[in-house]
Amino acid sequence: MTLKKKYKDKVTTGRNALRNKIGSKFEENDRKKPKYYMQGSYAMHTAINPEEDEEFDLDDGVYLQGYSDDKDTWPATTTVHDWVKKAVDKHTSNDPIDKNTCVRVVYEEKYHIDLPIYIMGEDDAENECAYLAHKSKGWIESDPKAFKEWFQNCVNENGQVIRHMVKFLKAWKVKKGVDIPGMAITILVCNNYSVTDNREDVSLLDTVTNILDCLDTKFECYKPVTPIDEDLFAEYIETKKENVINSFKTLKSRLNKAVYEEKNEKKATDLLQKEFGDRFPEGEDKDKSIYDRTSAPIQLGGEDSHFA
Repeated sequence: MTLKKKYKDKVTTGRNALRNKIGSKFEENDRKKPKYYMQGSYAMHTAINPEEDEEFDLDDGVYLQGYSDDKDTWPATTTVHDWVKKAVDKHTSNDPIDKNTCVRVVYEEKYHIDLPIYIMGEDDAENECAYLAHKSKGWIESDPKAFKEWFQNCVNENGQVIRHMVKFLKAWKVKKGVDIPGMAITILVCNNYSVTDNREDVSLLDTVTNILDCLDTKFECYKPVTPIDEDLFAEYIETKKENVINSFKTLKSRLNKAVYEEKNEKKATDLLQKEFGDRFPEGEDKDKSIYDRTSAPIQLGGEDSHFA
């Protein structure tokens, strides 16, 4: 289910070129070369293969070196954004985009690389406490390494089905245009998973049901790591909340029909393709009773699937 080699080659080539360019530019200006740490879906192996018209991305953290724990001596966040932006300027035919939380480099080949910038003080380095350069909020505590470890622990305890469910919901988000961050999907899955051995279809349905119950009770999604008081849904207005809830309800309904009600496998997978798109493999045009389905469940992936 991970990105195919052609996509991996593109982003790793782009990433390495940017690292070299940033390092050289910093040295030219008598600054210590940064270190780097890949984060996000690519690093956690939850990136999905893009469809032909979709853009994919990579997050590569830029860790500035040579700073003490005295934050008063740190450069302004707008300044370090400017350093990185100038370092990558003209690297592609598109101008770099200076966002609040990162500098984005956009490639013509339908992908972009985000460069969030961090400082880790000398004492903080022992506790791996990093601070993100946010243009409007200043230096804010953030720990992408801890989030990756938190997710990996969930996978280690419950199996690859956790990773697979995150990928399916990311594909659903793209196909249906659901306005929900990829990080929120990851957190919701890990906080609400229900795993049935050898039944990824049932596991996904039960997990979506749990997520719905959770959001119906309280529409929130707090980060499990620093900053733990950050609710990813804090700025959602009621209409936006309702759209997310209704999208989950439609997904649950179609999953339930495909898994438990529809006897014809092709008709069942047709239902799921409406939610996940053409990434989802097409089933055989033959009937399977509900009882047969117990030993031969709908396969949520396959060699012909973009999830494979």
